[in-house]
Amino acid sequence: MIDHLFIKNFKAFKKENIPLDRNTLLIGTNASGKTTVLEALDLFFNNVFNLNHVRDKNEDVVIEIHINDERYRKVYTPPLYKINFQKCIGKMYEINHIKYLHIPTDICNSKFLNDILTVNLVTKPSIEELSRAVKVFDYIDGTLGNNFFDIYKIDTRYEMQIDKELVYSKDEYTKMISSITYSSLVIGIDNLEKNFIPDDLKRNTEYMYQNILTTNDKEVISSCDYFVHPLFKGNTVEDFEVIKPRVINHKKYLLVEGKYDVAWFEKGLKLLDKYDEYRVIPCGGFGNIAYVKQQLDKEGIKSIVITDGDTSMSNSLKEEIIELYADFNYINKRFNSKFKSMPDNKHEFFKRINVKDEVVKKVLSSWAKNNLTVNSKFVKELNTLIWER
Repeated sequence: MIDHLFIKNFKAFKKENIPLDRNTLLIGTNASGKTTVLEALDLFFNNVFNLNHVRDKNEDVVIEIHINDERYRKVYTPPLYKINFQKCIGKMYEINHIKYLHIPTDICNSKFLNDILTVNLVTKPSIEELSRAVKVFDYIDGTLGNNFFDIYKIDTRYEMQIDKELVYSKDEYTKMISSITYSSLVIGIDNLEKNFIPDDLKRNTEYMYQNILTTNDKEVISSCDYFVHPLFKGNTVEDFEVIKPRVINHKKYLLVEGKYDVAWFEKGLKLLDKYDEYRVIPCGGFGNIAYVKQQLDKEGIKSIVITDGDTSMSNSLKEEIIELYADFNYINKRFNSKFKSMPDNKHEFFKRINVKDEVVKKVLSSWAKNNLTVNSKFVKELNTLIWER
């Protein structure tokens, strides 16, 4: 699945990393970037581009996804914002089997039907067909042996001629989704409550490759058991009102500092068989935790706080930052560093890795999701901190 999405210079985001799960529910205030995430994926997979979505017309637009620790980056350069093959990263043919179905708030029914038709009729090119295609790409820039074939997608689009106006109910839209037979499909649905029946939709999409949904509906937010990612805008009061519905119907809440901490804590709770007892809420930074905790206390909602060890709080991890619980052998291999053991402070850790801090946090959150065990130091500490509270 797509573990992370990086967006630069596109609509709501100057530069942003979005962690994703197999089933993700994006929540946030208006203009927080929920729709931007879905449209960025539409650009990456389906080349749907709108010049009005570019923030700075002098800068590149960059969309990058991470799958199984591999990077796939597409770069679009001004002034026409065509794809710049020289700046792209990753062998795109490795993910050609993954399709993306974008369902906006205002559905064009004819396009929606043709999108489903196209997805259901997807066939994988044979080795012989691919070899013929390679010969064509060898001459694309007038020279033999170029690497552009890695970037291009070979797709067939199916179109039914629909002349009459179509009107469907929520039940009919939801049943249409159940007709999809292609399994390697990422579905992005904007404001799902407007056009679909949430509970039925969940049942109909369980077998999909990945589901990314957005909503503003408080009932959906409170009842949906998807991984919830809040898109914070920096206003603590407004941001809390967004996550508040998420914390009404459950018994205990675990407040953590940032978005990259969530994967660590959710994996730890699953290993400790505590996942159904807690919901992890990222507060958008240590500075917001006190306010969120105070508001939850006013509502009579039980919550605990666990912070990194670089804070002065009693209920904190022993290590200064959560990334110091990762495996240094993996870090050496992934970032070409030379650790013989993990440093005991965050400054030394980041100094010796010649990669941006944000990238390190992103990569190691994916590592945690896939590699933590019940005997991991982090999981043992988490167990102790939960029992103490």
